[in-house]
Parts: sequence; C-alpha cells; structure tokens
Amino acid sequence: MRKFLSTFLVIMALSLTGHTQEMPENSFRGNSSLLQAGISFGYYGYGYVGNRTGFSVPLSLTYEKKFKNHISGGAFVGYANYSYEGYNNYEYGWTFIDFGARASYHYIHFLNDALDMEIDTEKYDFYLTLMLIFESRNYSASDDYYDDYYENDFDVSLGTVAGFRYHLNEKWSLFFEGGRGTFGYGTFGVTAYF
Repeated sequence: MRKFLSTFLVIMALSLTGHTQEMPENSFRGNSSLLQAGISFGYYGYGYVGNRTGFSVPLSLTYEKKFKNHISGGAFVGYANYSYEGYNNYEYGWTFIDFGARASYHYIHFLNDALDMEIDTEKYDFYLTLMLIFESRNYSASDDYYDDYYENDFDVSLGTVAGFRYHLNEKWSLFFEGGRGTFGYGTFGVTAYF
C-alpha cells in the first residue's frame, strides 16, 4: 500500500505543479457531482471454519463532488453480511457496515500531456482513490463458545483503489475499481452524473 500511496502522491504533485489549468469539461463528464452504486467481489475477512451458508451481496454507494485540478472527493457507505455453519451445527455470522471519506485524482490529462497520449476523455476516466474507511463488524452465533475470540469490533483503515469508468453518455458510466475498497478487492457498478 505504501508503494501505491507514494505513486498516487507523486502523480498528483506533478500534475498540480506542472499543469495548473482547470479540469477539462469532459474529464468528470462536465458535471459537478456523481453518485455510484457498486457490488464488491474478491471478499476478504471472516469465516475461518465451516461452510458459508448465506450472504448478502456486498453493496456500496458513493458520492463525489468535482474540485479544481482533477480532484474529486466525497463519502461512501457499504453493507455486507455473511453466515456460516461450522462443526456440530454451530452457526455464526458477520454483519459489516463501512463508511468514510474518499478523494480521487483523475489522471487522463496527465497521461495525455506528459506521455503524449490521446486517451479520449469523452469515453474514459482513469482515477486513483484514497479512502479513509470506518468499519463496524458485528458478530453473532448460535452459542457463546467463540465469544471471547470473536467480538464486535470497530476499525479504522486506509484503502487505495485504481478506478476506470467507461462513459455510456453524458449522464451514465460503468465503473470498475481494483484495490482495497469497501468490501473486496474489486468493485463494479454504475455511475450517475448530476
């Protein structure tokens, strides 16, 4: 994560010092805000013994607002639930609620200017995102055998993702984010601009 964070900060610093113009209208679809809904996969976390017997699809909702110089920021929230059946019909489960803040750097202009590329901002948006994640983990079980080991917990962490959006039109995009996001190592979904 340190390597990714260092790369993120270097690219952002180079962009802000070397290219101080306003964000092109199309870099963020020419709108000031976005709302995106996603489904995570490649889940990490809990359930060390037994078989998974049920789950909710890990869902997340993100709001970001455009700022100057290719930066956007906002907030996110997510929900996931997993249940398991262990030995001797022992049942247990986890419920996760994540929320926090995120800041994104949209870097197509940097690639186009510094590397003399011609990536079409009408069709694509590439971005790096840093997330401050607050996660509530609630454990429940059919008996109290593991209660001393598994506890309800609240954790704070940093997450980093590299994102890609494919613009369908002025109002809608499909997106994919890879990295330590809300609930998994990959999240995909749809973005609406307003």
